[in-house]
Amino acid sequence: MTLFRRIAASLALAGLASAQAEITLDQISPKNGPFPVIPLLGFGTWELPNSRVGSEAVANAIVTGFRHFDCAQAYSNQKAVATGLKDGLQRAGLKRQDIWVTTKIWSTRHGSKIPSGLDQNLQELGLDYIDLVLMHFPIGSATGKAEYDYVAVRMLPPVRDHQTWKEMEKLVAGGKVRHIGISNFNIQQLSELLGNATIKPFTHQNELHPYLQQKSFVEFHKKNNVTLTAYAPLGNTNSAYRQRASRTGAPGKMLADPVLGEIGKARGCSPAQVALKWNMRRGVVVHPKAANKDHQKENFEAYKCPLTAEDDAKIAAIDKKYRFWNPCKMLLQLECFMGLDGYP
Repeated sequence: MTLFRRIAASLALAGLASAQAEITLDQISPKNGPFPVIPLLGFGTWELPNSRVGSEAVANAIVTGFRHFDCAQAYSNQKAVATGLKDGLQRAGLKRQDIWVTTKIWSTRHGSKIPSGLDQNLQELGLDYIDLVLMHFPIGSATGKAEYDYVAVRMLPPVRDHQTWKEMEKLVAGGKVRHIGISNFNIQQLSELLGNATIKPFTHQNELHPYLQQKSFVEFHKKNNVTLTAYAPLGNTNSAYRQRASRTGAPGKMLADPVLGEIGKARGCSPAQVALKWNMRRGVVVHPKAANKDHQKENFEAYKCPLTAEDDAKIAAIDKKYRFWNPCKMLLQLECFMGLDGYP
């Protein structure tokens, strides 16, 4: 049996026949954009302050090697991100086309308001085009209240999802958006969207980490050729995720899990690098946030962590099916993740 066949057989035994055994630098920090494929490692911007501190974190991320930035209107910090992108590109000697920028249109800009949602993103980010625009939630405005008033949103029936998606498809034709995608859908909602879409969602962003592995969810996306991107790839590492993690019966801090620690010690990696590389090996795009330079470097170098099929199998065994972030339930008293692991 050839070496390739032995590796493939090992991956198949671990339920990871389509996993990537090696991740290259070009897959996470490609050169000479615009890129036809989304970089496998991104830089998350949620909870970065809308200040010079946030700008400096983004600029340093570019210098470190990050080429993919995940943003959103609802994060209320895109002006700081814009300054950081501009400064970072200048310091690194790069052009706009050499980075991938993802942003999200908030729920008060669904339907016919999609174009104005795009314009707001372009203005805040200081860009003339965006690589990927996501529908942040399958929920839409119920009233004309404040922009990010969580009380002012409600679940959309499928037909409304489809109308909003049709408006998003028009963005691609308009030339200011290269790709469109979704976030926080369940399989039923995505299936209905796929059945009515002219342009298939390029990516779907959802919570994915060793404590919420969502194996059938991942396989569904592979079957339908929709790339998954993971938020909270490091588990409960920020204040919002820790809030839900503090509930009775919740697992402890994911990065303190002894399995991740043991694998990291054996492979010369940190637990965070193990968690990130594990998802990337599944073909899942990750975008951890880190304002600290050392943490940025640690996250960026996760692609080097030499995980094996045996390691993947050990990580598969620690799945808690626990969702650290459920804003629909926590803030809106709505149901977003029906039928998925970690529901409710």
